Amino acid sequence: MLEALFFLPIVLLICRKRAVSKQYTQFCKEIIKSAPGTDDEDWEPILINFNSYMYGKKLWKTKHMFFNCSSLRESFRIYILEPFSLKKDNDAKVKSFKESVPYIEEALQVYFGRVDELWNQVCSEKSLSAIGSKDTPLPKQLYHFKIAWVFKTAIRNGALRAIIPYLYCIFISWDYNIFVRVLYLGSMLFVLIASIRNSRIAPTKMKDKMHYISTIISEQEIGAKGWDQIATKMNLYLFEQKVYANQEFFFDGADCKWFFDHNFSSSLSPKKSMWSSSLNAELWPYIKEAQSSYGDESLA
Repeated sequence: MLEALFFLPIVLLICRKRAVSKQYTQFCKEIIKSAPGTDDEDWEPILINFNSYMYGKKLWKTKHMFFNCSSLRESFRIYILEPFSLKKDNDAKVKSFKESVPYIEEALQVYFGRVDELWNQVCSEKSLSAIGSKDTPLPKQLYHFKIAWVFKTAIRNGALRAIIPYLYCIFISWDYNIFVRVLYLGSMLFVLIASIRNSRIAPTKMKDKMHYISTIISEQEIGAKGWDQIATKMNLYLFEQKVYANQEFFFDGADCKWFFDHNFSSSLSPKKSMWSSSLNAELWPYIKEAQSSYGDESLA
């Protein structure tokens, strides 16, 4: 049935996770040897070597367990970096990762070293976006109603592309048993909402996220005025870097602060948002610094 195609990516992810979980040590050895950063091209040697290893040892049926560097890097994040970072003590780490723990620790040390290099580079660069940013109006000054900006932003970020497959799911499930239909459509609705909510952060690279956090840390103004300044600077920066098509990424300072709380601060909370796409474990030290720089100040 055609609807089965929607579950193929999930089946692939489950199979891949199972395969990686049995080869944590080899995966980490490749990371230690290549010392990759946050850019996909840094992971190409690991992609080639690990794919060859898995196929050569008959641990994967094809020569391409990972199709590209992006899927490999995300697997490292999802299956190793984030779950390992969440473990509070060594006993919990050993229970989950067994004899691979020392290799994972060394691999993370190598990787975090490259992340720290990028952070220092971002902080040392003079931001061209700061030039003339004071003369750039925020969307709240251009739109009479925020709903108009929200609708325009949703369309630009591909909301329709996410909604159309869900409408198809409704159509093909019309004759399902009511219990199965509710379960099926409920799971698809969860995926749809998560996709729409995370559509803004999806195009941003690690360097863009670092620039955003660094801008928060270095902002001298406080309260609503400070967040408006951050939003203005980031709107110009993301436009200049061709991450976003115009200078309307953030509606205003309140939207900018919500974006930080939802996509970054929430990753440090025990009650992490169920909608967030990533824990941003590489950025935890910098997120904490940004939190301490503005504290619990009000936007009023």
